Order: sequence, then structure tokens, then C-alpha cells
Amino acid sequence: MNDQRKTDNPTPLLKTINDFMKLVKAFMVLVFISYLFSGITLVKPDEVGIILRMGKLVGENAIDQIHEPGWMFALPKPFDEVKKIPVKRILQVKITELATKNMQRSEEGNISSIDPTQEGYCISADENIFQTSVFVKYQISDPIKLMLLYSNPIRLAQTLVHDLTVSEMISVSCRFNIDGLFTKDKKELSQQVMDNVQQKLDKINSGLTIVSLEVLEMVPPPFLKFDFEDVQSAFVDQHQFINQAKSSRETKLPEAQSAYEENINKAMAYSEEIVAKATAEASQFTKMLEAYEENPQEVSLEMKNKTLKSITEKSGNLIVFPDSKTAQGNTTLLLGTNGSIQTMNGVTLDGYYESAD
Repeated sequence: MNDQRKTDNPTPLLKTINDFMKLVKAFMVLVFISYLFSGITLVKPDEVGIILRMGKLVGENAIDQIHEPGWMFALPKPFDEVKKIPVKRILQVKITELATKNMQRSEEGNISSIDPTQEGYCISADENIFQTSVFVKYQISDPIKLMLLYSNPIRLAQTLVHDLTVSEMISVSCRFNIDGLFTKDKKELSQQVMDNVQQKLDKINSGLTIVSLEVLEMVPPPFLKFDFEDVQSAFVDQHQFINQAKSSRETKLPEAQSAYEENINKAMAYSEEIVAKATAEASQFTKMLEAYEENPQEVSLEMKNKTLKSITEKSGNLIVFPDSKTAQGNTTLLLGTNGSIQTMNGVTLDGYYESAD
């Protein structure tokens, strides 16, 4: 009778215990329900989802294995594990292992060398040291291939791109001279490194695609900075002098070509004139020779008359010298008045008479 009363009217302690147990049961139910729905995952618009069930991909082919953006249903852990991979997102990594970091200073405080155990660098084809930093953008193009390599695809992708880029920067830079790397060959270096990294990623079926590779800086070691600046200044001066020489050449060559052509034309005209004159004189002489052979006396007399006529026409003054011994002797003529007195036909000229032209 008394036990029945105790059950109908529980003590405060027993009532408290009963209420606590009810709360525990309700909480356990909520936890169990939450656990059952813990496999439901929201895949963002720039991601895809992949389910690993006991470590293996769920699905017979790529279409079944890759889940597009939206709600994705999976079993709770540890049965299923959902991996969200940002395939539409451009990922990026900045590589500073080959840039200036720790610098060894001499007792005077000047930077004197590079510690290769702490600081990276590259060597050019002409055995010069330089340092650089690189910025790489990449994308996960095939999440299935990436998942087969590593359980943490994002970390694996970054590690792969980082390490391969450092390796290829060191390898490719030794094919270029330092002057070209600091000027015209910088873009070519970036392209070759990008192509080589992509080839190696494709070779291991990484599922990664390099979008761009940019060399942010390319500088000499600090302790060689001023020497490189002097070399660069000389290099700029060299190109400036070359450009000036080319400009002068472009100006002088047309002038020289024009003068050359003008002189050639004058020489050809003079040659044609001389040849024509010589040909005419030769023809005239040939005709005269033929006439002389037919009638030598007549031709000879004609030639003398022409000669005397020519001399008379060309002389400025006519001077007449009579013979000093006999006034009735032959008259001697002296043509031209250059201030000198000459004798002709072996006769000494004692006087002269000057007439007008």
C-alpha cells in the first residue's frame, strides 16, 4: 500500500531524475537525426562534389562520380566523405623561393654573398646570378584525376604547381643570357616555363591546367646591383648608338646613292660624247685619207689653206716683218702679240709693223 503511494507521488529527487532522462533521450534523438542528415552537403556554383565511400569513388563513370552545384546527399561519416573541388575557380600561388630573402653582410655592413641553404637563385647561360619571383594561376580541369593522386586535392594542386614551377625556372633560365632575361627574353622565359610545367602535369595525369605564369621581378643579387646597373646602362648606350648609326645610315645611303647615280650618268654621257666625237673624227680622217690617196697635191694644198685660215681667224693681231736686207724680199708674218719676237724661215726680224685685227 505504501509502495503504491510512493509511485503515484514520487519524491522531488526522483522527479528530477526522470525529467533529466527524458531530456537526454530527446537530445540523443536529435543527435541521431543530425547524424543521419550530416551527409547532406551544399555544393557552391564554382565547385563540384565527389563522394568517397570507404575511400573509393562512388559512381561507375565520370558523370555519376561528379556532382554538379546544388544539394548533394551522402551517407554520414565514416561511411561517406564528401570532397568539394573548386573546378571553376582560378587558383593562384606566388613563388618567392627564388627571390631575395636572407642576405649575408660583411663586417662593413655591405651585402657580400648569397647563402644557398636559405636563399634561392637562378643562373643564366653566361653564368650570371639573378633572383626572381613568379605568380602562377591554375585551374582544376579534371577533379577525378586529382582525387586519384591525393586525398587533399587543393593542397596537392598547389604543391605540384609550386614545385614544378621552381624546378622549371631554374632549368629554363640557364638557356638565356642575362642581358636578354632583363629585356627582350623575359616573356619567352615565362612561356617556356609555363609550357614545361603543363607538360609535366599532363604526364602524371594531374588534372590541372596552367592559366598564366607571370614573372613579377627579375633582379641581380643585392651585392651585384650597381655592377648590373652599369652593364644595363652600357647596354642601353649600345642600343642608342646602334640606332643613331642606323638613322645616319638611312640618311647617308640615299644621298650617296643619288651622288653615285649622278656621277655614273655624267660619266656615261661624257663617254658617249667622247666616243661620238672620236668616231666622227675617225670617219672624217678616213674620208680625207681616201681623197689624199686619189689626189695628194690638191688635198695637201687644201689642208694648208684651211690651216692658214684657221690660224688667221684665231690670231688676235697680225704683225708683218719686212726683210732687213732687201726691201723686195719675202715678207714674214708673226701672228699673235704675246710680247715675244720670233723669226720665221731663218730670217732675223729687225722691225715690225702691227696692224689692226
